[in-house]
Amino acid sequence: MKCLKTSSSVLLLDLKEIARVKKRNYISFFIIYFTLSIIQIYLAVYLPLYLLNIRLVVRSELAFIQVLAFSVLFLDPVLGFVFDKYVKNKKIIISFSILLFLVSFFVSIYFVSIYNYLPIFGLFFALNLLSQGIIKVGVSKMIIGLSANEIIKDSNLVTINISSNIGSLIPSIVFLFVLSDLFDLNHWNMFFLIGVLSSLPMLLSIIFLKDFGNSIPKKKELQNEVMNSPKVLPKVSPFNFILLFLSYLLIWSDKLYQFPFSSWILTKFGQQSFNLYSISYILFVLLNISGWIIGQKISKKTSALDSTFKIKKRKEIIIITVGIYIFLTFVMAFSDFFLIMILQAIIQVLAGIFMLNYVSLMMTIANSGKHKTFTFQSLKLAYAFSCVIFIPLGTFYSAFIPIETLIIITGILSTLALAPLILLKVKPKKKLF
Repeated sequence: MKCLKTSSSVLLLDLKEIARVKKRNYISFFIIYFTLSIIQIYLAVYLPLYLLNIRLVVRSELAFIQVLAFSVLFLDPVLGFVFDKYVKNKKIIISFSILLFLVSFFVSIYFVSIYNYLPIFGLFFALNLLSQGIIKVGVSKMIIGLSANEIIKDSNLVTINISSNIGSLIPSIVFLFVLSDLFDLNHWNMFFLIGVLSSLPMLLSIIFLKDFGNSIPKKKELQNEVMNSPKVLPKVSPFNFILLFLSYLLIWSDKLYQFPFSSWILTKFGQQSFNLYSISYILFVLLNISGWIIGQKISKKTSALDSTFKIKKRKEIIIITVGIYIFLTFVMAFSDFFLIMILQAIIQVLAGIFMLNYVSLMMTIANSGKHKTFTFQSLKLAYAFSCVIFIPLGTFYSAFIPIETLIIITGILSTLALAPLILLKVKPKKKLF
């Protein structure tokens, strides 16, 4: 009896340690994704406007640099394999990458804003993307390790997405107060300086981050994970892997018009409309968060199903929401500014729902294999292909093809994304108990 009490006490201490480690990591994850999203909005919304409308860079040269810079995203599966096989202390790698991320962002912005020199900008932009990749792969490895079941996994994804979206609010608010004159370079320099300062809180994440893999209660957590695992694991063939890869690649085809989109808003609808578009990002962010939360609520309703039926349910949710998204994309190509803003708002909700299900579906498939992080990053490699293909093409063709045409092409490609998803078939593999 005394032995049982001692064993129970040790188990209780281990569970408390697990909870403490999880809490610290979630704080760190929140800070990391909060800061990453600030920088990503700078790079995706405001830097294109600055380069294309203020600095008037040659779009073909910028497109070439984008191809080279975004090519570093192809390293993500390699990074996933390294984290799976060789990395023992993830915190050291992530901490070093955070420092590289901050330095590369500062230098890239410095060279493009002071000297307007694209090659150096491209080099440090590539380093920034590489450091982002290492950080995300490392964090993904930790998230997969902390995802004992589907409900916890979706909860983790929603938490990360909410922190990302909150960070996305910062650039829009700063832009509203700092850039009263879009064509004043001093205002832009101040805007970018605030962006650099806003990225510094990422250093705090190093303090909170704790490598769960090196903690004492690792064995207990692995036992809990097995206990919470579904009784029937899905059988995922290489053909299904390819189908999901193609679908995820094509769903990101909106990057074809996203880089020049802010420049197009300013050119076609004027500065007042662009200011409204910029501040609307606050609403878009909140709507995207709501989409992820709605996706999580829908997912909880299927928690009683085994993995095979969950995958089928996720497929149905993606097909329905993407179908609506495709229709709205085609309508957007023929809309005025205010209708575009309304459609963008609806699209944000839909995107939150189907992106949660896409990522969760990829994690489910990754968890059924041996090298989980490597498999997950291999699926996410589709995102790297979309960046290397669609962003440079959009930048290049936007010089002589209307953005409305690029939006229509996006709608067609998104329609094609449904075909491989429909063909994806999953069968039960084996019973654990």
